[in-house]
Amino acid sequence: MAECTTTKIIAKFLVVASGENSANNIPVIPGLDTFMGEALHSSRYKSGKSFFGKSVLVIGSGNSGMEIAYDLATHGANTSIVIRSPIHVMTKEVIRLGMTLAHHLPLNLVDNLVVMATKFIFGDLSRHGIIMPKMGPMILKSKTGRSTVIDVGTIGLIKTGIIQVSISWDIT
Repeated sequence: MAECTTTKIIAKFLVVASGENSANNIPVIPGLDTFMGEALHSSRYKSGKSFFGKSVLVIGSGNSGMEIAYDLATHGANTSIVIRSPIHVMTKEVIRLGMTLAHHLPLNLVDNLVVMATKFIFGDLSRHGIIMPKMGPMILKSKTGRSTVIDVGTIGLIKTGIIQVSISWDIT
C-alpha cells in the first residue's frame, strides 16, 4: 500500500467476500459490469470443488474471504485474494487467550500480548502483503466492531505462495 502499486489479475471467476455476518456488501469494483466471468458474493459460495484448475480472485479478507480462499486453494484453484486494508490474523487459541486475559488485564496490555504471540506464531506477515492495524485487536473490536480474522490455514498457503495476495485489483 505504501508503494501504491496495482496488480492486474486475470481470472474467470470472482468471489466477493465483503460485508459482515453474511450481509451482502458488494463494493464498487471498476470493470465488474463488463467482467466476462462469473461473480458471486460469499453468501452464495458453496465449495471450491467446481473451481479446480481455474483462476479465482477473492475480494475481501475477513473470515469469510480467508476461509473461501483456503477452500479454493485446497481444491486446486489458482487463488488470489485482495487485502484492501490492515487486518489482524490470529489463531483461535490466541483469540481465546486474549478473551480470557481481557477479564483480568487492561485491553492495551492484552493487545500487546496477543500481537506478540501472533508475530511469534506467524512471523512478519507484511512481506506477504498482510499489514496489521496500528490499533490492537481487542481495542479495535471495542471501538470499531472490526473482528480479528481467525486463521484456518490460509496464512500457511499465503506464505508458501499457493495463495497470492494483492492489495489492489484491476478486473478486465
